[in-house]
Order: sequence, then structure tokens, then C-alpha cells
Amino acid sequence: IYPLPSPTTLLGALAYPYLRKNSGIEAVNIGGKLYSPAVKILEKVSYVAAGSEGYLPSREVERVHQVIYMRKQHWEKLDLYYSIGVRGNAHYLDDNLYLLYIVDDKGLADYAYGIVRVGRKEGLVVVDEVIVEEVNKTVKSIGKGIFRTLFYFPTKIAICPEGNALRMPMPILIKENFSEEALAPVTEEYCIPRLGEVVSELKSPGALISVGGYNIPVPKEVVS
Repeated sequence: IYPLPSPTTLLGALAYPYLRKNSGIEAVNIGGKLYSPAVKILEKVSYVAAGSEGYLPSREVERVHQVIYMRKQHWEKLDLYYSIGVRGNAHYLDDNLYLLYIVDDKGLADYAYGIVRVGRKEGLVVVDEVIVEEVNKTVKSIGKGIFRTLFYFPTKIAICPEGNALRMPMPILIKENFSEEALAPVTEEYCIPRLGEVVSELKSPGALISVGGYNIPVPKEVVS
């Protein structure tokens, strides 16, 4: 379980309202392989990240409706319609989750208002506020500087402090990670704050932006 939504999950959250309005949510066939329809906005999104004031990971036992996965010959066996599943979950302090999208198409940013779920469809959310800014006007520093942040970031762009942070590989935004045939995602190591802000320092590949009063480290190529 990822304590904060992974980059691929965040892309899917923004893609859902876009696809519902424009092209539908059916899988996409590219070169004979099926991909999540989220790939339709992949080239328009440069970077994503999430942050929170704190989180509590948990595992919850749920009743799972499984008839849609059963072979036709078993459809009349009512005792097989449901099974028990254990799902990972995360509960956020004050029920607040902060998301960052750096996009190349300003029109795509408008769909942030339509985000209704992050992750599996049972995890419904309500958007409280959307802030849209030109990324080059938010830059505070590039390649150096100490900062505090609630947002996760790749460990290649800033130092991951010991104690109040967790190092974890998460899937990155590449087409292969949205393939229905992918067995294991292509990942990168991220630094994820545990409780409140972490204090870190930029490395040369990193930049610091400020949006809505929140400091967020990002790869410097997405702001140049």
C-alpha cells in the first residue's frame, strides 16, 4: 500500500473527468496492446505529486462482489457471488489530501474541478479548492536551498531526511505503466513525509515552487 496516491493513480484521477466528457473510459489499443485510457492525457502532464498533514495506513476486511469475474457456468451459484477481501487503505489527517499537477495544456487544468475519486472507484472525494498558476511564476529556487514540504518527491532531486520520512519506490508516468499486460511497474524512489512537513535540501536536479502557500520540490526540467 502506498501511504499517498502514486503518480500513476494521480494521473488516473485527473484523466477520469476528462475522459468522461471527451472520449469515453474504454481501454486504448496501441500497437496491438491494451492500455488504460489515462494514456490519452499522459503527454500533457509533466509532473504530479501528493501531500498531506499526516496519514494512518490500515488494512480493512471487505465483502467483495465477484460475480463479474466468474465464468458463466458458475453464475447460478449464489453462494459464490461474494467473497472476503483485505484491502490496504490510508486515512488522512483532517481528511485533507493535497494534489499537484503540472500540465502543458491549461484546458486540462480545468478538469481538476471534476476529480471525484482518487484510486479505486469506491474512494470518493470532494474537491475543496483548485489553484491554477503559471508554473514559471511559482519558482522559488533551482538546484539549491533548504525547504519544508508536505509533498512527496523523487529522492534524486532532494535529500530525504531520516526519521519523519519514508523512502518508497512508486510507479512513474510512462506509457508502459498503464499497459494491461504489465506484470510489474517501472518505479522510482520517492521520499514521502510521515507526519507534517519534512525539512529537506534541494539537489542540483531539483527546483522548488510555491503554490497556495505550499512549498513543493519538483524536477527542474518541468519548470524550465
